[in-house]
Amino acid sequence: MDNIKIIETLEDPSLSLESIVEKCSKIIEQVLLENNAELKLNSCMESILVDNVGVSVSRKIISNSINVIKSLPEDKSIKLSKVLLNSLKLRLMSFEDQVSELYYHTAHIYEQKKEYVEAALQLSYIPVENSQKYYSKDVKLDMFLRIAHLFLEGQDAAQAELYINRASLIINSSTDSSYQTKYKMCYARVLDYRKKFLEAAKRYAQLSLEPQFPPSERCNLIRHAIICAIIAPAGVHRSRLLAILNKDERSTSFPFYPMLKNMQSGHLVSKEQVELFEKELADHQKAKLPNGMSILDAAVMEHNILAISSIYKSIKISTLSAHLEVSELQAEKVVGRMIGESRVHGYIDQIEQLVYFEKENTPWDEHINTICNKVNSVIDLLQNHEPEFTKLKLKEYRC
Repeated sequence: MDNIKIIETLEDPSLSLESIVEKCSKIIEQVLLENNAELKLNSCMESILVDNVGVSVSRKIISNSINVIKSLPEDKSIKLSKVLLNSLKLRLMSFEDQVSELYYHTAHIYEQKKEYVEAALQLSYIPVENSQKYYSKDVKLDMFLRIAHLFLEGQDAAQAELYINRASLIINSSTDSSYQTKYKMCYARVLDYRKKFLEAAKRYAQLSLEPQFPPSERCNLIRHAIICAIIAPAGVHRSRLLAILNKDERSTSFPFYPMLKNMQSGHLVSKEQVELFEKELADHQKAKLPNGMSILDAAVMEHNILAISSIYKSIKISTLSAHLEVSELQAEKVVGRMIGESRVHGYIDQIEQLVYFEKENTPWDEHINTICNKVNSVIDLLQNHEPEFTKLKLKEYRC
């Protein structure tokens, strides 16, 4: 009956366009307020979205209907929004603004309900890239970053990374520093979720110095930096970052600071410290590795191997496994991999079941060795050409 009333109104020659819009909007409003309004709304839209009805009239009626839908309870509003979107999908180009408004509305509801992935999907349906309507780069950037943020809140790092990559193509064209900061934050979180903890830690540490964040947020960022640095694979780059974080005064306020200090100093980490620190980890940071170990256990074991390598020149694999509290096979595999990746310098004697650690030469040590070798070469040349003079001078300098 309601769709017949709409058809009669649309075909009434005595009515002005404003009257037609007003009358049809009221009919649809009554439909929307009824229970089980989905079927009736669909019939009404079929009557409006026909070729003999002007697009300007249809747009106004649909916009008025959207305003009513937005005022309804959340669950009913989402259902009717989907019915209306389904009706408009074949005429997207003519009703792009109305479709975008509906997607913004449903995304807002899903976000309020903490259904973050669904909220992100709703926003992703808005055609900011393939549209006849002009969208500025800042509008696109804002959209990509908002979608990425929602996917991250829903712990879907793979989808978030896709939108961060899109944002990266236009981020340099924006002069708005807030977008730059949002981009850096989302990128750090993507690295964190993708288990690239060392890179994530560096990004968090840089963000913790940004003045636009309030002190509480900067403190939270340095906390994330420390957590990611601790669970990152052991090595030179991680050790340098741990040293920087250890010097930061804010680090001392966290209950896991003793563990950070131990790691930075190259000391062994105790089980008690590990258990205390584990409570600070997010769900994705508690994931298991292919070898069955947790990310934290693997990071602590690698760190302890580095600490042991600074104490021992050689160690029995059985003694090493006892220190690490793992099987001999597992201890041998981990130290072997670290040697292969040049994160520990040494070699394994499998016959004697011994691990030999070698001291790594720093660039400064190598520089001194090079200078000493060059000085010796000069002395050799002088002895060949001026032996008496060289002998005298060496005696004078007690060489």
